[in-house]
Amino acid sequence: CDFDSEEYWFSHTLRIQYPLKTGEAAGVINSEVRSAVARGVLDYFIDSRDRFSDLRLTGEEQRSDQTQHRGCGGSGYLAISGVVPYSNDGLHSVYLSFGQNHPCANTTGSPVVTLNFDFFGKPDTRAYDRPRMLFDLPDLFKDGSVWEAELVEVIRRRWVESGEDPDKYLMGWLTVEFVRSLDFTMGPDTLALHAQPYTVWFPGWCCGASSDHLEIGYEELAEYLHPDGPYRLILNN
Repeated sequence: CDFDSEEYWFSHTLRIQYPLKTGEAAGVINSEVRSAVARGVLDYFIDSRDRFSDLRLTGEEQRSDQTQHRGCGGSGYLAISGVVPYSNDGLHSVYLSFGQNHPCANTTGSPVVTLNFDFFGKPDTRAYDRPRMLFDLPDLFKDGSVWEAELVEVIRRRWVESGEDPDKYLMGWLTVEFVRSLDFTMGPDTLALHAQPYTVWFPGWCCGASSDHLEIGYEELAEYLHPDGPYRLILNN
């Protein structure tokens, strides 16, 4: 949809498409996906308004100000695109990209949201305030296996293999704590890591406002993956 803001002189274009599931666990999964999309739309408008919070006017003052400031040019744009990298009878992985630009801004960070569901997730391994089926990156790995350090090494190794100095691009961002917080999706053969805008860069990086992505084959992580964790749903499929 395309529309004009009622409180500002800005125009906005929204293009939203995201996947919904049928069958097993569809209710929980679709509710989470819809909520993530709704949060992204809300964040776009909140951040857009915050950028120009001192320009919110009403009545005759607003109409006069609109005439003076229309020359700022760019309209706002939000393109939400969702895909399912992998799904089987027990595991469902969702990737949502929020390509956006605030009105009149040169650049705006375009975040990603990932949601990963284990239909048979155990309650004692899930945070109390989240649906039982949702799992995080640490849930994939054996406790005490120092998997975080291994992922750091894999990322650094990819930079070296690309012919670049990792420290030139990573600039101290790549810590164990940061790795634990990375968004991720699961595919049939690879684990994909997704970094938010303006954070860590992987080889082939585009630009600061874009998210970045790196795929790692499961065989590289075989020593660390938990045999009873969500990976079992790919291994045994």
